[in-house]
This record gives sequence, C-alpha cells and structure tokens, in this order.
Amino acid sequence: MGLKSAARYVTVLAAIVAIVSAVKAQETQTIRPGMTEQDVVAVFGEPQGKSTYESFTFFFYDNSCEKECGFPDTVFFDGGQVVDAVLRAPWREYAGESSSPKGVVPRATPGGERLQVPGTLERVEVRPAPPPEAKADTSSVKG
Repeated sequence: MGLKSAARYVTVLAAIVAIVSAVKAQETQTIRPGMTEQDVVAVFGEPQGKSTYESFTFFFYDNSCEKECGFPDTVFFDGGQVVDAVLRAPWREYAGESSSPKGVVPRATPGGERLQVPGTLERVEVRPAPPPEAKADTSSVKG
C-alpha cells in the first residue's frame, strides 16, 4: 500500500467515524417513569445542575433553547425515581405523561398591569380595600 493509498484510507475511515458519531449524537434518548437517577445519567449523561426539595430531586439539562423555551430540560424524581420530565430538546423524550407535553409552545402568561414606581418615593400610603358592594336581594321581586 502506497503513501497516497494509506492517506486516502485514513481520511475515509475518519469520515466514517465522524458520520457515525454525528448520527449517534442525534439519536433519540428516552427515559421512562420509575427510572433511577443512575438510569437517567446513563441515558442523558450528567446533568448541568441538580436541586433537591424534601423527597424530590431535579436534574437540569441544556436543551439549546433556554432563551426561547424559558427553562432547561428538567427531570423530576420523587424518592429516587422518575415521576415527570419537561423536555424541549428534540433528541430527548419522556415515555411517561409529561406535565408539559411536546407541542406546548411556551408563551407569555398574561398578568395584571406593570407597577410604575417613580425613581424617588417620599412616602407610601396603605389604604384598606373598599368593602364589596352589597348585592340587592331580588328573591322577593316578581317579574
């Protein structure tokens, strides 16, 4: 085998390895209810962040749409087992019923008016709310 043939062989082999790696990276990764934290790490890898509250643990994963989606992919554990997942990355999937299924488009939640506060305040006055208006008793009115 000549030097040109060997170089061509190495180039083709490197291209095949790159293609296989790219395809494998895009495979859908699926987790299921009841999986343990170790099971999820085996499928999704180590989380970028973890949090706990009482018996709950939360794993946070980058989904490349935090700005648009508003949050990272999140896996919820109760007692060490998967009970929910909110996933936006197209390569991640939850086989259970998510509290935020795919197809739900994040949107702004309408709220009240934004409070406008002047730059300097001299004082704040707190007033009680007015009493609710009494409803007229119309049960004896015939119509």
